[in-house]
Amino acid sequence: MTTQTLPVGATTHHTEQTLKARYQEALDIHEAWAERVRTSGGQDRVAAELQRNDAWEWVGVTRAGLEAYRALLRQRAAVPGWTRPHGRSGVVGRGNQC
Repeated sequence: MTTQTLPVGATTHHTEQTLKARYQEALDIHEAWAERVRTSGGQDRVAAELQRNDAWEWVGVTRAGLEAYRALLRQRAAVPGWTRPHGRSGVVGRGNQC
């Protein structure tokens, strides 16, 4: 059995910025294939159309991931008695302990 140790600071979760970048990259790839479809012909055009359609599916996947991440943040945002940054980090207040 082999185990892999991740470098210090490496994580497997994504931030909104990472998900936005993936979504934008997917849009750029789709646009590149759409341009290729417009400028090609014959068998090359058929192949480009297939790639464009696959790229559009990836745009949908990345958009859904970004929307799910944003929905999760909105859900965790409101914690009574604490400021918004605490609510977003998931900290739950215990009230005054005087």
